[in-house]
Parts: sequence; C-alpha cells; structure tokens
Amino acid sequence: MKGVHAQGTAPIRRLLVQYSLPAIAGFLANALYQLVDRILVGRGIGTEAMAAVTCVFPLTILSMGIGLLLGTGTGNQISTFLGQNRKDDAEAVLGQSVRLGLLLGGSASLALILFARPLLAASGATGNVLEMAVPFLRISAVGQVFLILIISMGNILRVQGRPGLGLALVGFGNVLNAILATIAIFVLHWGIAGVALATTFSLILNFVLLVSFVQGPTSILRIRRRHLARDKALANSILKLGAPVFLMQVLGTAVFLSANHGALALDGPRGVALVGVFNTVAMLFIYPLLGVVQAMQPLVAYNRGAGNTERVRKFLFVSLAVTTAMGVFFAAIVALSPEIVASWFTRTDTRLVELARQGLPLSMISVALFGIQGTASHYFLAIHRPGKASILLLGRQVLAIPLFLILPRVWGFTGLYVASALSEAPFALVAALLLWKEWKILRPSSTDSDSDEGGDEVEHAFEMA
Repeated sequence: MKGVHAQGTAPIRRLLVQYSLPAIAGFLANALYQLVDRILVGRGIGTEAMAAVTCVFPLTILSMGIGLLLGTGTGNQISTFLGQNRKDDAEAVLGQSVRLGLLLGGSASLALILFARPLLAASGATGNVLEMAVPFLRISAVGQVFLILIISMGNILRVQGRPGLGLALVGFGNVLNAILATIAIFVLHWGIAGVALATTFSLILNFVLLVSFVQGPTSILRIRRRHLARDKALANSILKLGAPVFLMQVLGTAVFLSANHGALALDGPRGVALVGVFNTVAMLFIYPLLGVVQAMQPLVAYNRGAGNTERVRKFLFVSLAVTTAMGVFFAAIVALSPEIVASWFTRTDTRLVELARQGLPLSMISVALFGIQGTASHYFLAIHRPGKASILLLGRQVLAIPLFLILPRVWGFTGLYVASALSEAPFALVAALLLWKEWKILRPSSTDSDSDEGGDEVEHAFEMA
C-alpha cells in the first residue's frame, strides 16, 4: 500500500507528472489509433474511404463513453476508499466495473453490428461511402468491448499507485496497430476492412496484457470472483458518478453527426472527410489535457477522502495551470503550420488540403479553451459534485449541435470552422467563475507550510488575476 499512501504525502508536481504520463498515453493511444487509421486510409485509399471512417467515428465514440463512464465512477470511489484504508470495498468497486464493462460493452457492440447500415446512414454515409463504412463498423464493433475495458481498467492502475504500468502496453498497442494497418492497406490490399481488423486485434492483445498485470503478484487490487456478482447499489453509484462523462460522449456523438451533415451539404464526401481532419487533430491535442485532468481526479479524491484540503487546492491549481498552457501551446502550433498538418491526410486531394488549411486555425480555438473547462468539470467529478460537472461537460455539447447544423448553411465553410469555438467559449467562462468560487472555499486560513511544492508566488498571482 506504500504507493497508494504516497498520494497523500509525495510532492504535488511529482505525483501529477507520475499519474499524468500514463493517463496521457492512454488517451493518446485512442487518438493515435484514429490518427494512424485516417492517415493510412486517406493516403493509401482515398478521400471517400476517409469519409467512411469519419462516418463510423461518431458511433464508436459511444464505446469510449462507456469506458469513461466506468473509469470515472470506479476511479473516484476506489481512490476515496483507499484514502480511508478500505481495500476490500475498493476491490468490490473494481469487480462491479468489470461486470458492467462486459455487459454494457457487449450490448453496444451487438447493436452496432446488427444496425450498422441505418446507423451509418444517420451518420451521413451515402452511396459508396456507406458501402465501405458498413464492414469497417462491424469489424470495429468487436474491438469496442476491449476498448471499454482498457479505458475503465486504465484508471485502476493509476488509483492504486501504479500509473506507469500502462505506458508499455499503450506504446506496444499503437506500434502493432500501425504495422498491421500498413500491411493490410499497402501489402494485402484489404482496404479499410483490413484497418479495422488491425485495430481490433491490437485492442484484444492490449487487453489481455493489461489483465495479466492487474491479476499479477505486484497489483494491490485484483478482480475477484465474489465481487463480480450483481450489486445493484454499488453499480448505481458507479454509473451515477460517471454519468456526466458518458452523457458528454453521447452528446459528442450528436455533435459529430451534426457536423457530418453540415459538411455533407457543403461538399459531399470531401466535406465529411474535412470534419474527420478537424476531429482527429483536435482529439490528438485535447487528449493530453484530458490525461492531466484524469490523473488529477484520483489524487483529489484520495486527499479529499483523507481530509487534506490544502493538497486538494494545490492539485487543482497545478492542473489548471498545466492544461491551460498546453491547450494554448497546441493551438498555436497548429495555427502556425495548418498546411503541414492538413497534408498528413491525403496525397492527391489538393482541395481538401486547402479547406483544412483555412479551417484548422479557427477550429483549434476550442482546444485553447478546453483546459479551463476540462479541469473544472473533472475536479467537480472528483469531489462528487456531478451537477456542476454536468453543466460544463454537457452544456457546450448541447450548444454545438445547432451551431453545426445552422452555421454552415449561413456562413458556408466559415460556419463549419468556428462552430466548435463558439460552443466552447461561454462554458469556459462559466468554468472560470465556478473555479474562482471553489478556490476561495479551499483557501487556507493560515500560511502554507509546503511552499516548496505548490509555488506560492505563482498561486498568489493566480488569486490576484
């Protein structure tokens, strides 16, 4: 339990780095799966194939939503129980999470397989794009069960003080996926179905390796048979805490569907492929921010459970500073080199490159603003205030849906470019106001004695801002 108790004693910044790197790697794993698939598909098959992959993506987002639902609800409770030295209760939560992952993941995958064609039509796929997308979705659906379990169990490694175990698994899975997808497209000529097979196989192997670590002799928490039995109260508590994140993913699916339809009206399959470029690039740079705030959650939950308010305050401050700086930096990098980024996705479609070059700087404004909203929403989840988290996580999605449907019809491609930023901005402001109020509540009444960890001069500047 030494690694667990370090969450309440080790230096703030060291812990956040230690927990963030595997979390970032876990999120980047999914982003890189998407990035590699779309680059290989776009450059090796063509724009219509990339449009097909883009139409599939909103449907597979639901699988990530289920994984985050379970990972968030499980991680917060396990961290709180470990902070209270209640190991058996923590393992009971883990068991229910695995049970729910198999049940919900299997149901979602079956639905995707059975209803692939009407779901893809609703996602904006037509004609040849639809015919390519159907087998891609059905094969990918098999791997979604394992993706759900990987995401939910990735949190388990972090909350028990072993965040580094996921790094090797993530790197291995991405390298394997890239190699297999390249062979499928350029050597075997299996088209996008081959890409789906490569990704599915990589996810299955990644999951097997992850379980072997969790059940191994060095793991503090294990999956135990007695905890896999149905426990309605515990399952409901997991689902309640993770519900805002899941609803965010559900609404995210609706947002992507809206964007697909708005872009389809502008330039057919090329417009849908353009949405795929924007989504892939945004996800690639938002996921590192999500990794930081996901790492913050168990650390805040543990210290809150242990009654250490000052460490909660420091984790909040450092997380906010890091995510805001990262978001602005990533947005600036893309804004300064949009043509280079756009050219990743095609070798021949110069019109797609030009549209992406024009739109990427505007679409990346949402990435620059995400750090404030992301930190606030995950902080409120960590302290068991899902209501405030829901406002921040869901509000921007609700606003984005009509913006993507209306603005492209009014402003053309410019409307498509700015819809994300216009939906993010007001909720970034709400998040800042909520964080300011919380900051005043957490402010200590006496001089902080741990000034070497938190950077008091910087925190004072934050309070004065």
